[in-house]
Amino acid sequence: MKHLSILALLVFVALFSCNKDNDESPGHGDMATPPESILRMQPVFGSTNLKLDSVYTLSNGFEVKIIELKAYFTDIQAGGNTLKDAALFDFRLHGDLVFDVTGIGPGASTFIQFGIGVPGTINHNDPSLFPASNPLNIAIANDMHWDWNPGYIFFKVEAKVDTIADGITNCDHNLVYHVGTDGYYTSKTVNNIQWTQSDGVSTKLFNSRLKLDMKNFFENPGSPIDVKTEFTTHSMASQSALTEKVRQNFAASISAL
Repeated sequence: MKHLSILALLVFVALFSCNKDNDESPGHGDMATPPESILRMQPVFGSTNLKLDSVYTLSNGFEVKIIELKAYFTDIQAGGNTLKDAALFDFRLHGDLVFDVTGIGPGASTFIQFGIGVPGTINHNDPSLFPASNPLNIAIANDMHWDWNPGYIFFKVEAKVDTIADGITNCDHNLVYHVGTDGYYTSKTVNNIQWTQSDGVSTKLFNSRLKLDMKNFFENPGSPIDVKTEFTTHSMASQSALTEKVRQNFAASISAL
């Protein structure tokens, strides 16, 4: 009986050791799976969260309704890490999501860097040759790639506006701002970034949020857009003055939330 008791004790110790080893295997405790980083960008109109197809009033009394907001962000970096090579922000299709990437954490960075648009080194590549999951693939790019002017639309703002401040809402005047071509690629750094970290059982989740102020886009004190006369650009040479204004205003309207 004594020998049987010792044998039973040894078996118990062996089983306990195995279970302990399993608990500390990858996917548990400190041996977690790679982190996940999520970047979001909330469009706003001043202090109000923006909704597509809703009417907002400019300071001059004109009423504007945003119907499309899309933008390419490339070479997105934080904390010395490249978080994403390319991301397509599509507010109507994906809400405020810019990207969700697994495998890289942002580190302790309080700023984020990215390009608005597609750099000239790849802007003119055949869009059908990018991998199917790449945001630059033609199936995903869709109307964010020009067929008449080979290259990507870097960002797109489309709206309807009422330029008669008579108290009657009639947004029947189209605004179309399509900015692209190599010279309008813009590098942007956003400071005061807050990364919110939550530790799950197997994943460290990092969240950060930007905002895009469309009121400032139209009313930037340094270069306000006159929606009556400055209502269309497709980045052609004859539209360079407005394209540059739109480019500057869009970049200046992105900040930390």
